[in-house]
Amino acid sequence: MIEALTVISAFLGIASMIGGLLGILFTVTVAFSRIRVVEAKIAAPGAYLDMTKILWGDGPWGRWIRAMNVWAFFTYRNLPVIGSKVALRMGTEDKATPRNLKLWALIPVSFTFVCAMIFALSAIFLVIVE
Repeated sequence: MIEALTVISAFLGIASMIGGLLGILFTVTVAFSRIRVVEAKIAAPGAYLDMTKILWGDGPWGRWIRAMNVWAFFTYRNLPVIGSKVALRMGTEDKATPRNLKLWALIPVSFTFVCAMIFALSAIFLVIVE
């Protein structure tokens, strides 16, 4: 039974690693044109998102960092106590961003994070079992 779980965990880890890498590639290539539009709507001059754009640039690593920051803006601003403070430091959303643009920023990065969590859990399981 343990051997079957070990094999399943190993295959799950490999699949999640491949899925996470594909998620990153999708984010920095296909989805980034729409993420850039969202970033332009929420990056106030002098705010963290605006500085991130200047600091990291438009290379692959910079695109991934910028996509994660846009994801963080939409995710962290919903936290009960500190959400509004975090969102204010990162940028402002003057008008409501259309849902389809938000989803272009949220889904690929969330998928990559979920794949990373599955990979980490399968690795922890493999270490504990072995």
